[in-house]
Amino acid sequence: MGSMKKQKKALQICFLILSAASLLLFWLVPFIGQKDISETENRSLARLPALSAGSFLSGAYQDDLEKAAGDQLLLSEEVRSFVKGAQASTLAGEQDLLCRVNPSLRGGYTQITEGYYAYQGDEHRIVEKLQDYEDSVPDAAAFAGPFNSLEGVTRYLYFINNSRVTDFDHPEENSRIYDRIRSFFSLDGSACFAADSYEDYCRWFYQTDHHWNDQGFYRGYTEILKLLKPDETPAGPGERLETGAVFNGSYARITKSLRADEHFVVRSFDLPKYTVTLNGKRGTYGKLKAYQNGRFPSEPLTNHYANCYGGDYGEIVYDFGTEGRGRLLLVASSYSNPINALIASHFDKTYVIDQRYYEAYAGQAFDPSAYVKEHSIDTVLLLGDIRLFLPGADTEGGGA
Repeated sequence: MGSMKKQKKALQICFLILSAASLLLFWLVPFIGQKDISETENRSLARLPALSAGSFLSGAYQDDLEKAAGDQLLLSEEVRSFVKGAQASTLAGEQDLLCRVNPSLRGGYTQITEGYYAYQGDEHRIVEKLQDYEDSVPDAAAFAGPFNSLEGVTRYLYFINNSRVTDFDHPEENSRIYDRIRSFFSLDGSACFAADSYEDYCRWFYQTDHHWNDQGFYRGYTEILKLLKPDETPAGPGERLETGAVFNGSYARITKSLRADEHFVVRSFDLPKYTVTLNGKRGTYGKLKAYQNGRFPSEPLTNHYANCYGGDYGEIVYDFGTEGRGRLLLVASSYSNPINALIASHFDKTYVIDQRYYEAYAGQAFDPSAYVKEHSIDTVLLLGDIRLFLPGADTEGGGA
């Protein structure tokens, strides 16, 4: 009996120590700085809320504090990473056992971890699988409404078919979701970046990331220019430089499967001088020059795409200091990051809006009509994959 009491008391002491340590680690966050992005889950992290009487009495402060506690607690990223890795190992083991019992299962999609696959036994690449977005279709109509009501502008849509909307076993159906999405919009023109086969897909996209590679984004830029200004000549393909950094992207960070063997390649373009404003402040977007000079992080899970080409901001403004070429509103996801300047070079001013982050920057939701009027915009382009147009769809994982 006495032994049981001692064990119970020891457990209580351990629990108190762990609770106190967790609280101490959490309250140290304001002094050591907060994290903005989860590298493991590739999403924005909740930040510690500001305390006010109104937010406390309404309960909003307590709700926001609870979210921040899970995201900002020291070592929380490491814990999430460990859990993801354990899940991936378990599922991979189960899949391998099934394939040993029935070798025919190795054809088509082979699960690496929940939601992520290898295709046709390709050991260097990770893809997603065609999902059922039918429940999110009303979100597409709601997203389209504010843009359809714009007056005095030309409207364009450029949709990116990545592995989220592609069935490599039935590529003949791969335009179905694009056709459905654009049916909600009143447009002056649209185009789709598509791959007709798995081999074609491998040419345009990174091995372990949902984004397009340097060949893909250059192709995208030329197709977008043909859509917006068909009489203009695109910037040359630029000089390609293999940096030497092996790029394990967002899918590798999520699954903890470092299987890529491709080197991160950058391109440099000869563009006229311009200025960039990032969330209202003059600055430099991305670290392309550093990569060209061989200066980049060497950690195996570095997000080279965002680090080199620039991260996601609520608003980015490009000013080429010219007149008479028009003003563009580019509403996009992170797919536009490496080609923002390329597209902007064909306009006087270009305003790049990422609606996921705009409200946090501006303090209010993005209003396309008010923004177009305020900045005298004459051309609007919507650019992204399925998750730009279905903001209500599940966004955990690869991100956009």
